[in-house]
This record gives sequence, C-alpha cells and structure tokens, in this order.
Amino acid sequence: MAGPKVADAIRAFVALDLDAKSVRRVVRLADRLRMASGAPSATWTPQANVHLTLKFMASFPAAAVAPLGKALGTLVDPGNAPQPGTCRLHAFPSVEHANVIVIELADPRGDVAKLAAKIEKLASRHGVAPESRAYVPHVTLARLKRPYDSRRWLRSELADAAGEFTVSHLTLYRSELGRGKDGGSHYVPLARFEYRPT
Repeated sequence: MAGPKVADAIRAFVALDLDAKSVRRVVRLADRLRMASGAPSATWTPQANVHLTLKFMASFPAAAVAPLGKALGTLVDPGNAPQPGTCRLHAFPSVEHANVIVIELADPRGDVAKLAAKIEKLASRHGVAPESRAYVPHVTLARLKRPYDSRRWLRSELADAAGEFTVSHLTLYRSELGRGKDGGSHYVPLARFEYRPT
C-alpha cells in the first residue's frame, strides 16, 4: 500500500498537554540544567512547546485528520485524566551518548502507556507505520548539538523538587518546521479534548 503523497500529508503528533503548574515545573528544571556545571551546547524546548508525546507521525494523511480527531475524543474520560507521576532526568539513546535530554515520567498506573497503545492502533488504521521502539512517557527538554556523556550533568537531585505532573488536554497537533519564533517547530492544535481537574 503506497503512502500518502507529500502534498496530501502533514507532520503531526498526538500529545498530552500539561497544566500550567506542571509546565512551570518543566521550565524551572530546564533552567537548572542549563545553568548546571557541565551543561553542553543545546537547543532547549520553548515553554509553549512543552508536552508529553504519545504518537509522532512524520507523514500523516491530511484527509484523516478529522476522523482521527473524532476517534481521539472517544478515548477521553474528562473526569479521569492519566496520571504521569513523578519524574527523573534521562537521555536518548542513552545517558552515555546523549542526543536528546528528557524528563522521563514514572506512569505508576500505566495510564499513559495504555493511552499511547490505543492511539498507535488508531494511527495504524490510517497507514501510519507502528513505532518499533518501546514507548517511554517523557517530556523533551533539549536537543544537544552533538552526542555527549551526560552522566555527571544529569544529577538526580536536580529533578527532586519537580514533583508529580498533571495533564490538562489530549491534543492532535500539526507540526510546522521552522515556523516558531526561534526558527524551531510551531505546533498547531487540530483537535483538543479537555480533562477536568479533580
């Protein structure tokens, strides 16, 4: 089965948005890292782009946006938001050869991973290839200019005060490269569903 034509496809992703308090915690943690001893050269995630990715789709059929958005709405129980839990600092592909610095979330009830698995199935119905790597709930903090051994930099005590995070919405975003204020990606919400605070 041929994939969608480039003109008919968009870069998109499904994410859990964090509430304002949680976003401020992410920003404070990023600031601590940026000022910490041994901080390498990096591009940091702007506050407006902070989110918890569930499924990234490099080439998603534009015609499937509406049906996927409708299907996502069926996954949201407004009064029962996923609970990501506490966090730790981590890096991909590894802390020894870090390219991407993240906050990895504990997901104590498995809420986030279960939701990601459901979205994976929905995306596959529209021709999106399944993710080959195991899902890890995380928030991206920075992308490094070159691979870096981050073991001494990513000290556990830097994340100790971050506490638990709370989600506010499930959102389908379009990602527009080079359209952000800093020349990075600009995210446009295409469908959004709210979780009510408990």
